Amino acid sequence: MTGLRRSKAPGATGKAGVGKALPVREANEYLVLATLHAQTLAEASRQAAAQVRETNEHLVVATVQAQVMVELAEQATAQLAYQAKVEARMVQAQKLESLGLLSSGVAHDFNNLITTIIGYTGLGRLAVAPGSDLASYLEAIERSALKAGELTRQLQAYAGQGQRQIAEVDLGIVVKEISHLLTVSLPGHVSLRLDLADRVPFVKGDPTQIFQIVMNLITNAAEACPAGIEGRITLRTCGQEIDQASLEAGDWVLPMTLGRYATLEVADNGAGMTAKTLARIFEPFFTTKQTGHGLGLAAVIGILRGHGGGLRVVSQPGHGSCFTLFLPAMAEPRSLADLEPLPIWRGHGKLLIVEPEPAVRRQARHLTEQLGLTVLEARDGPEALACFRSHHKEVALVILARELPSLGGAEAFRALRAIDGRVPVILSSGYRQPDAGLALDGLAGCLKTPFRAAEFQGLLRRTLATPVGPFRAADPAGAPLVP
Repeated sequence: MTGLRRSKAPGATGKAGVGKALPVREANEYLVLATLHAQTLAEASRQAAAQVRETNEHLVVATVQAQVMVELAEQATAQLAYQAKVEARMVQAQKLESLGLLSSGVAHDFNNLITTIIGYTGLGRLAVAPGSDLASYLEAIERSALKAGELTRQLQAYAGQGQRQIAEVDLGIVVKEISHLLTVSLPGHVSLRLDLADRVPFVKGDPTQIFQIVMNLITNAAEACPAGIEGRITLRTCGQEIDQASLEAGDWVLPMTLGRYATLEVADNGAGMTAKTLARIFEPFFTTKQTGHGLGLAAVIGILRGHGGGLRVVSQPGHGSCFTLFLPAMAEPRSLADLEPLPIWRGHGKLLIVEPEPAVRRQARHLTEQLGLTVLEARDGPEALACFRSHHKEVALVILARELPSLGGAEAFRALRAIDGRVPVILSSGYRQPDAGLALDGLAGCLKTPFRAAEFQGLLRRTLATPVGPFRAADPAGAPLVP
């Protein structure tokens, strides 16, 4: 019976095992399916990642292309702006060239007229008693004539011709001179008020150009005061230290550097300006006046830039305007030696004047004779050479005009030196530098016309301080001059 139980056991166990195997196969199938799904999802994930990478690559390419297009657009914009600036500069250069041709055409003849006025005024001052009313009148005429000649030559400087004449300038004196000059020319409803510091640092610059700056600013302020109101223009001078905080402040028209400056403030209670107008007032030929030419404030900017100065402007409609200019102060105190009058100098000998203009020649002859010298005259180069050949042993000095008919001044100078190289030659001309571009070796000096009697006397004295040939110069006491 025991054996029968054991024989049934396997059958029963096997039947039960067959019943438990079915869920395992099903589980295996699910596992296979899950594996396939996982593989499918992984493949889909890989494809999605690839698509994302490809999209990112396209995005990067598009970004790079966009940046390139932006750079190209910026370059194109810059090129267009550059071309516009070049065209504007060409237009401005043409305008300046026309102005230069006009001023060059009249400067020579005008200087000859001014030279005659100044020369005979100087002779008149020598003939009248010092300190008399007539002497003061002649002095005023001389100053005005000098200003006229300098301002005419300044047109050439504005057109890029000539050079600045550097001197030591006191802004206070400039303002006082202009205030006296404009007292009768300003409109009746406009008054000037001076608030000048006792001591203002001297500046180094061209006195005529600085005079022109102040004149332009005052004239502009007067024109900004409409009729019907009591116009007031206040002029203030002072010395000012420009620090970093001042540089960071606004309203600067020209950039500045740290340092000490002499300043001039021109303030008015006129109509004022809008921001749009203020942004354009320094453009050449821009003007808000019906009769204006638009060069006044443009000249102010050009002159200040050339002097290393700065400008600050504050203006509001209905509240007037304030222009403050800054000029670099000189480090050393100014010497007053150049203001001391020269003693009356006299000499004897012969002087050859070579000048095509009769008025200038007569004026130089009269000045020379007042100094005790004998004069020989020549109108052109050939006449000068003929006279010099005959009298070179007696001639102590030659004053030779740069512009001569038939034979130019440079050629005449070389021919004179070939005849007798010991005789000093002074070149005269209306140019800022009479000898500019001529390369004349051995030239004794230059005389820029128009000139004052004191300048003429000083040049002759310096040139003839050393005895030459038969000539001996003497001081007022009669003693010979020594080098």
